[in-house]
Formats: sequence, C-alpha cells, structure tokens
Amino acid sequence: MAYSSPNENTPLLRTQPPQKSSARPFCCASSNASGQGGSQCCQQQENVNNADFCQLAEQPWQYKMTALVCALLLAVGSHFAAHTLGAMKNTIKQEFGINNSQYGVLQSSVSIVNTVLPVIGGLFLDAFGTIPGSIITTVLITSGNVLVAWSTHGASLPMMITGRILYGIGSGTVVIVQETILSQWFKGRSLAGVMALMLTVSRLASFLAQATVVPIANWTGWYGYGFWFSAILCMISFVFNLIYIALLRAVAPPSPGCQDQLKTIRRKKTFRWSKLLYLPHSYWLVVAMEFLLGGLWGCFLHINSEYVKFRFGYDNAHAAATASVAQVLPVFLMPFLGICLDKYGKRTWMMIGSGVSMLMSLLVLEYTDMAPIVGMLIFSLSLSLGPVGLVSSVPIILPLSLVGTGMGLIKSGTNIGATLFDIISGHLQDIDPHKGYDGVIVFFIGISCLAVLAGIILYILDQTIYRRLLDRSARAAILEALEYKHPQEQQAAGELQKVKANWIYGGIFISLAVTSWILFAKFVLV
Repeated sequence: MAYSSPNENTPLLRTQPPQKSSARPFCCASSNASGQGGSQCCQQQENVNNADFCQLAEQPWQYKMTALVCALLLAVGSHFAAHTLGAMKNTIKQEFGINNSQYGVLQSSVSIVNTVLPVIGGLFLDAFGTIPGSIITTVLITSGNVLVAWSTHGASLPMMITGRILYGIGSGTVVIVQETILSQWFKGRSLAGVMALMLTVSRLASFLAQATVVPIANWTGWYGYGFWFSAILCMISFVFNLIYIALLRAVAPPSPGCQDQLKTIRRKKTFRWSKLLYLPHSYWLVVAMEFLLGGLWGCFLHINSEYVKFRFGYDNAHAAATASVAQVLPVFLMPFLGICLDKYGKRTWMMIGSGVSMLMSLLVLEYTDMAPIVGMLIFSLSLSLGPVGLVSSVPIILPLSLVGTGMGLIKSGTNIGATLFDIISGHLQDIDPHKGYDGVIVFFIGISCLAVLAGIILYILDQTIYRRLLDRSARAAILEALEYKHPQEQQAAGELQKVKANWIYGGIFISLAVTSWILFAKFVLV
C-alpha cells in the first residue's frame, strides 16, 4: 500500500504507479477464446509496462538511493517553513505591530492560494513539464521564503504576505513532483516503503521547525535568523532538485515511453469539472471531515505555541518545544497505520478516532490542570489517525477515473478550512477581553464535534448501504471481488450514475471557497 502527502494539511495520497501486475490483463484472461489475438494483447501490455518505467525502476541501487535522497530532501525546506511562523507568533505580532486577525491573514496567505491550486495543479505540470515544473516549484518556495526572511529587516507586512503567497504556490505543487519521482524509480512494496519514508521525513521537518526556530533566534540574538535558516533550507532543497535533474538526464534520456508515463501521471491529477456530478454522497462526507479536521489541524498548529505560553505561562522557547510534541506521533505511527489499514481496514473507525482524539486534546488543554504535553500528544494521535483513514478512503469510494478529481477537491477543501479557521480564530482572539484563547478553543471544540458526527454518519452509511466498503481489509476486498462484480468495477465500466445532490454539495463548497477569499481580502485591506 502506498501513500503520498499533497501538502502539509493533507498527508496520505494513495498512488498506484504503472507497473507489471501479477494479475493478467482482461484481454489476456480471454486468450482462450480469442486465440492468437489474446497473446498479442499480452505482449502489447508487457511492452507498454516496460516503456512506462523508462528503465528507472531497474537502475542500480546507487542511482535509486541518490534519487530517493533527492526526492526526500526536495520538500524539507517547504515543510520546515510551514511551521516557523507559528512557533514565533508572539514575536511576529510584537515586531510587526499587528493584531491576531492580521496574523491569521498572514498564516492563511499560504492556504488561500491552495484553495484553487490543486484544481489547476495538473494544468501546471501539463504546461511546464515535470522537470521545468520542479524547478519553478522550488524557485517559488525559495524566493518566497527569502522574501519572508528579508521582510523581518524592516518589519514589512506586505513583503511577508507576498513571500508567503509565493511559497504557498510552490508548496502546493512540490508534493506532486515528489510523487512523480518516487513512482518512477520504485515499484511494488519498495514504493510503499519509500512513500512511508517520505511522510516520516516531511513530518519530522515540521516537528523540527517548531522545536528549533525559537532556540535559533535566541542563540543568534535576533528573531529574523530563524526565518533565514528556513530560507537556507529551501535553497538546499533547490540544489538537490538540480542534482536529481542531472541524475535523470544522465541515466535515462527522454524517450516516447517516458513521455507516456508522465502524461499518465499528470492525467490522474487533472481536475475535471464535468466529473463532479458523479461523486457519491459518501465522498462528500469525507470531504466534510477533511475540511473540518484538516483545517483544524493546520490552524491549531499555527497557534498552539502561543496558546501554551498564555495558558501555562511558559517562555517562548519552552512553549515552542512543548507545542512541537503535537507532531511527534505521525513520524512513528503513519507507516504502521498504513500496514494496519491494509491488514484490518477500519477506515471509518480511524476517522472517528481522529475526531474524538482532537476533541479530547482540546478538553484536556483547556479544562484540566494536566501538563500541556499530554494534550499535545493526544492531538498528535489525531494527526496520525485522521490522514490515514480519510485520504486512503478516496480510492476506495471512487473509481479510478474520478480519483484525480476527488483528490483535487480534498486538497482544496483542506485549505479552505485552514484559511477560514485561521482568520476566524484570529478575530475571536481579538474580540476576547484578555486577547486570550477561550473563544478560540470553544470554536475548535465545536468543529471537532461536527467532525465526530460526520464520521459516525459515514460509519452508518458504510455499514448499511456500502456493505462495509471502507472498513474492509485488503484481503476481504479481493475475496469479495472474486465472488461478484464490485460496485467500483461497475462504476469504472461506465455505470456510475449522476447524483443530483452534487449541485447542492458543489454549491456549498464554492460558497465556502468564495467566503475564504472575501475574508482574506477584507483583512488584507484593513
């Protein structure tokens, strides 16, 4: 089982690279009936698979390890930069002279562009190609973070917002580049392993950002050096991108087979509006949970450092170190949860567990005297369970022809939630008499309750209508597919029906997206 991470907020996209399957193609299975035609079909299928790999998966392990290192480090700077601002929220507000609502806009400047970027991400790669696209992506990330770091010299809020927007455009696409690289060089179980490693490295970079950026500022004597360190990491990621491009040109010159593979990869990620009418009800429940939980995860990680400082009286360094614990468990648990998912299923249970864990973490932090590290660990459990259960459900619910569209909406929905919650939480803090987090935490608790409710509804639908489709193990799904035609196969065969309620679901989705842009513009112009 293989997963990948779209962005910080949405960590586990299942990918199925073009590879030789042990199962024979349909035309091969009918070779007895078709005679020579069947064997010709099998030969053609084998040739296509060989061409699609471009021989990258068959390269010596030294080349593959080099490609793996380059792919893993390609986004380290991006993931690190995602959490530098949150760790220094109090300092940024003081140095720039901004309120909490303006800080919320500053944070949402990354997610706001990603409310639409996943929709046009496929067009971006189609227009520029994978290699030029990766260069443009890493240049945007690097230049954006250089602007952010440079803005600290004059406390220029417009420059920092501009830099964050450039960074947001690049960070929304860099994961697609990583997926492409890994799916070209690895296959089968090795692909599952490197995808899990990619998730671990990305979450580790996020953890280190929260844990180290304040100590760097304290050690150097100026908070701006923390942002320059982040910018330098982005530069290093750009260098590794150049190294990978040089490696790719050296071992595998472009060929027609490679062109076919890249077109296939990009086609799976292209958003198509006409497909929205065929999305089932269960999918929109997953979108709703991703909007609620994904947006809440991102927003909480943006404010948890200052929250710990205000609620428990910690200094900046201690608060940032404690807040970083919120990202510890995914580093270790995600690979194992992926294995458990294949073996036991239980996706809806993971979704509900994630919502409950989020709710419990907020209650522990706000209404008990337990050390904040306890609440952060419980939150970390939510951050581990949710992405695995949520995004891995999309390829289960949707036929292959709709997975790219479905993932585009999932990514957009996550960032719509993050944008709205960042701005709303900043406003709630500003209207609080003590500029505290009481109203913010109550708001977060309400969102968590809605997420749990959506998970329970999805569980009931899965048990009563979808014949435990989401909660099956991989083995159970295969056995049932052998007994009778699976509903997904019927959908793939063209029997998927339009759902009239999609007009309502789509209208709500667009309304939320427009609202996020209106709020962003309103507070930017204030």
